[in-house]
Amino acid sequence: MTSHKHFNDLYAFLQIAKLGSFTQAAAILNVQPSALSHRINELERRLKIKLLNRTTRAVSTTEAGQQLLERVMPMFTCIQQELCALSDYTHNMSGKIRINCPERPAFELIYPKIHHFLAQNPGVEIEIFINNNYCDIVAERFDFGVRSGKDLAQDMTAVPISAENTMALIASPYYLSQYGEPKQLQEITNHRCIVIALNPEFRVSEWEFIEQKQLHKIRVPENLVFNSQYLIKQAAIDGLGITWLPRTSVQADIQAGRLIELLNKTAITYPPMYLYYPPNKHKTTAMTAFIELLRWQKNE
Repeated sequence: MTSHKHFNDLYAFLQIAKLGSFTQAAAILNVQPSALSHRINELERRLKIKLLNRTTRAVSTTEAGQQLLERVMPMFTCIQQELCALSDYTHNMSGKIRINCPERPAFELIYPKIHHFLAQNPGVEIEIFINNNYCDIVAERFDFGVRSGKDLAQDMTAVPISAENTMALIASPYYLSQYGEPKQLQEITNHRCIVIALNPEFRVSEWEFIEQKQLHKIRVPENLVFNSQYLIKQAAIDGLGITWLPRTSVQADIQAGRLIELLNKTAITYPPMYLYYPPNKHKTTAMTAFIELLRWQKNE
């Protein structure tokens, strides 16, 4: 017995055996008693055994029917419990959320918001995997990914989680006192430069600027390479070279005098960061709340 119809007939049998009445069972199952009787007859014919004793006054199980009832009822009860558990997973604030995210948005955009969220929703688990490289979130079973708007695949649903992203060319006062300050874009190549590596093969050593409304790409020397933006910033603060980072990441250091922004009139602005996921992604209540938690508001 493998078809859905057979399982439906078994469920009908369980209702009749439990209630001792075709009429009551038919009302629960929303069918006519005569149709229910026909289904049980067909079930008994397929099994080649009588399951129910029927009189005009009562319905009772045969010995075989009682055995089937005792063995199958717990199975259907377990199935119903599992379905209820799935319903809880969908409608309650619970379950695991897995995010693939570059280092900066993980630290600056996600981590500051999850403390209160987890405190309010203790049934939610969050996994954040730092990955500066590109990732197929579907193949690697992530619920969400985070990328700049310029790097998003068009077939993804994307939710902005930041304002536009302006870059800053920066160095420490100590470095500038030793090596001088570049006055023009091309002079950057004469300096020690600290660059980020997205993976062992690819380094972001082509820095972009806007001058006189034209895009300029400057290929800089790779004097010091890290795959961590925060090590890059610390190296710049320690006077090891010039680097190029999002202004939001270094604004506090600029204001405190630990870093100086250079050629700021040539700073380029990129699209916002986005939380993205496949358009057909099934979202639990917790996932929907997480999206709204991160969604960028203009007044932020």
